[in-house]
Amino acid sequence: MVLPPFDPPGYRLVAKDWLHLFSTHLIAGDVDALVTTFMPDGWLRDVLTFSWDTRSLEGPQNIANYLRGVLQKVQISKVKLDESPHLAPTSFTLTASVSGIELAFKFETTISRGRGLARLLFNEAGENIGQWKAISVSMMMDELKGYEESGPELGVYGGHTLSWSEVKAERQRRIENDPLVVIVGAGQTGLQIAARFKSLNIPTLVIERKARVGDTWRERYPTLSLHTPRMHSSLLYQPYPHNWPIFTPRDKLADWLEQYPVSQDLVVWTNTSIIPQPTYDSAKKKWNLGLNRNGTTVELHPTHIVLATGTLGAPLLPLDPDPKFRGEVLHAASYQGGHLYSGKRVVVVGAANTAADMCQDLCFRGAKSVTMIQRSSTCVVSGKNLAEGHASLWPEGVPVEVGDFKFASMPMGLYKKIGITRMSTEPDRDRDIHEMLESAGFKLNNGPDGAGRSLLVVERFAGHWVDVGCAELVASGKVKLKHGVEVKAFTEDTVVFSDGSSLKADVVIFATGYQSVREYTKELFGDSIISQTKEVWGLDHEGEINGSYRPTGHSGLWYAAGDFYHSRWGSKQLGLLIKAMELGLLPL
Repeated sequence: MVLPPFDPPGYRLVAKDWLHLFSTHLIAGDVDALVTTFMPDGWLRDVLTFSWDTRSLEGPQNIANYLRGVLQKVQISKVKLDESPHLAPTSFTLTASVSGIELAFKFETTISRGRGLARLLFNEAGENIGQWKAISVSMMMDELKGYEESGPELGVYGGHTLSWSEVKAERQRRIENDPLVVIVGAGQTGLQIAARFKSLNIPTLVIERKARVGDTWRERYPTLSLHTPRMHSSLLYQPYPHNWPIFTPRDKLADWLEQYPVSQDLVVWTNTSIIPQPTYDSAKKKWNLGLNRNGTTVELHPTHIVLATGTLGAPLLPLDPDPKFRGEVLHAASYQGGHLYSGKRVVVVGAANTAADMCQDLCFRGAKSVTMIQRSSTCVVSGKNLAEGHASLWPEGVPVEVGDFKFASMPMGLYKKIGITRMSTEPDRDRDIHEMLESAGFKLNNGPDGAGRSLLVVERFAGHWVDVGCAELVASGKVKLKHGVEVKAFTEDTVVFSDGSSLKADVVIFATGYQSVREYTKELFGDSIISQTKEVWGLDHEGEINGSYRPTGHSGLWYAAGDFYHSRWGSKQLGLLIKAMELGLLPL
């Protein structure tokens, strides 16, 4: 249905009426009555409120089964409509033909304060016809009572008797001597988690094997810029300056990351790597962790290790280069710019985002020829439309935490169903790009089950292409296309494909993805430990992300992966879990 033409007071009236009914049953612990406030296909997303995990339940029966026996124990109280800026009741659009009312609320349990968000639809069928029901409700623990995130310090220490350098040195010394948590990796994920943990008073040391924070980004291809706008890629507690580029270039991001631990007072050791293999003392609930720091061995005994080494593992080369091939063979991870290949015949194996960016760069830098090898099909969206979509979720001028909260409130299972409906019933916003690519023989898909690009990010973290100009090069023939084949062999100056055809080549670049990050962690921790842990990415049967920011299956070992949003949001969930363990609310 299309939402009736309410004004904001009308939204508020509907929101208050629904929330009164919902909260009455919630506080009473009446599960059977509570589920009647949901649509027949409604969802509940729970983040640490009813269990120490993140769960998504579809349908009143599954919701009831989940809540029965725990709802009364949690003792929900003080449910209140949230009318703060950007969260007051308003309209929302589910699909082009379905809209409803969105409301945020606050609540408490015996140990925590929480936040919730509900999306209501007007029920037009069934026994509850004519009533507003929830298509989704999220309930998220926001803070543990008495252990809230710290705010800004006064900046005056010891009654004006201590300098900041003295205070900082003493804090750093305590953390370095006995960290509760060691985070492996000082990229945007590890740093944001460390900043969150600092605000929760969780002593945390970050280790980074590179010489400088940000080097992981500096080593990527020179023309790389983030394809999502700056609000989406903001760092926790520290928005970009007002005049920052909308799309952040590689080197600016690297430098911003390097100053972040200085601004946030984080303790980071660079040139530091794990000495395989750490062991876990189950009796003491501590790790025996050996580190190589600038050539010196250091031993630490943290309670927790967080692996923030990336969502992907080592570069994947599907074929070893033949020694007799006189040209250059490399993985995209080693690509350092098209200027190195001016006048060369280049074959790029792969047809997703990195491959498209490299092909565009190679053409601009004067490669003699550029050929893209597409094995199967790719989900392609325009950079313009993707940016507009992200800007609607994380708009300029609105705190990034608001966008995170609203996006996190949507169960991925429901998000996927909405995506399938939109992709199958609404006009193709990228039709011009799709027609250009199809005219050149490029094969397209609409993501998992036709749900769109966003689901590829959480299911595979691969297989998509955000176009910023390469589609036109493919359509014009400046980037040649070869579809449905794989590289099978090399001769002295030729690449041979699985269909028996061949191409003369001076350079072959494999943009063929990466191994599972679990393979890298097995090298560090060994099979016996890593085999106890869950997968690091992808979606489980409830549509929740596997492994990351959730219990992994091995005590004291955590995974953290994803993009800027995932680490901003997931850092709180992970911090609350570790804080609860520290307080004895949850077993180690």
